[in-house]
Amino acid sequence: MGTRILAAVPAVLVVAAVCVLASATIGIAAESPATPRAKDAKPAGPGTLVVPDLRDQAFVFAKGMLEDEGYAWRVVGRVHGFAGNRVVSQTPLPGTRVQDTGSPLITLELARSPRYRQAGEPQDSSPYGGTAIRVVGYPPR
Repeated sequence: MGTRILAAVPAVLVVAAVCVLASATIGIAAESPATPRAKDAKPAGPGTLVVPDLRDQAFVFAKGMLEDEGYAWRVVGRVHGFAGNRVVSQTPLPGTRVQDTGSPLITLELARSPRYRQAGEPQDSSPYGGTAIRVVGYPPR
């Protein structure tokens, strides 16, 4: 019986080591920002938001970024809001400084992705209503 326990010790140590490494990796990932900010990005100031660049992002990531930053969104055009579709244009343009009116509404135009099936119901608007866009200063070109 003693030899069975001794034979199991290396396996238990390997499993414990894997668990420690996995938890450390998850901890480091949780502390890191998901998307690095541009080096030349200036703080928006109180009550001001800077519209992120969503072009060429998968729709599922673009809408998550918008919701995380306090924006409402709506899909316009012929292509609907399925997760794998790509953002081809947005209004207002990236870098535009807007007044924080609650949930400033960003409109997205999408292109259909040939790689992913479009099944289920599309999501063409944020789960909450949007507010007016009020540009602060001049919009970027």
